[in-house]
Amino acid sequence: MTYEPVPPGAIGEGDVVQASHYLQLEPVPHAPGQARSFVRSHAPDLPQETVESLLLLTSELVTNAVLHARTTIRVGVVVGQEWIAVGVHDLDLMTGLQEPYADREGGWGHSLVSALAHSWSTTRYPGGGKTVWFRLRRGDAHVVADGAAARADADRRDA
Repeated sequence: MTYEPVPPGAIGEGDVVQASHYLQLEPVPHAPGQARSFVRSHAPDLPQETVESLLLLTSELVTNAVLHARTTIRVGVVVGQEWIAVGVHDLDLMTGLQEPYADREGGWGHSLVSALAHSWSTTRYPGGGKTVWFRLRRGDAHVVADGAAARADADRRDA
C-alpha cells in the first residue's frame, strides 16, 4: 500500500516545499508527546500562537490514532514558504474525526481542527487506512477562549 503522510491535497498547486520529515510511531500512550516533539523540532520559526495550534492539533490527531486505530502511526511534516502541514496516517478504516455529542467528553477534534487549521481533510486509501492532515499559515494567529475557538483572520477560508 502506498500512503503519503501529507497527501497532495495539503500542498497547493505552485506551493514550494522547503522541507519534509516523517516519523513512525507505535500506538502507545506517549506517542502524542513524541509526535509533538518531532513536529516542533522540524517546524520553522513561527509565532507562538501558531506553534501552540500546531502542537495542539498534532496531539489531537495522534491521540485519535492511538485510541481508535491502534495501528502503526506515521506522522509527516511538510514546510512551505508560507505554511506548514502535518499529516497523521494510520491503518484504521473508520472516519478521521467524529462529530461531538453533547453528552460525552470526547469527540471534539473535528471542531478543534476546523477552528484552528487554515485547511484540513481526510484522505482514504483503497487498500485501507487514512491520513488526516491539517495546514496552518506560518503567520496565523488565533484566540481560544472559554472553549470557543476563533481566528484573527476571519476570511481565511475565502483566500
